[in-house]
Amino acid sequence: MKRAHLFLTALVFLFSASAQADALKNSDFMKLSEGQRHWWYTGVYTILGHIVSLDNDETTTQCVWDWFFSEPEKREKQLENSFELYPDHAPTSIVIALLRRDCGVFK
Repeated sequence: MKRAHLFLTALVFLFSASAQADALKNSDFMKLSEGQRHWWYTGVYTILGHIVSLDNDETTTQCVWDWFFSEPEKREKQLENSFELYPDHAPTSIVIALLRRDCGVFK
């Protein structure tokens, strides 16, 4: 059941990400309203928290869950500074890079 849940979650994430892969760059993302960006962050970090919790140790899982939600204003600013530095990259690439830097490698 755990693997099936992981597969379905990853599948949904894959299709939603691939639908935006060519269209959504950091420069485009920064044109969204503050509210739109906030809900995107909330969705991405909720999905990643669930995915990482399925097949990683408790320390890594807790780090991913806490990374954004413990200090959302600070993290939004950090993300947006990175988006401005790398306007041609996808927002998800920045999200994954920052999580891997701060939480380590996860499956």
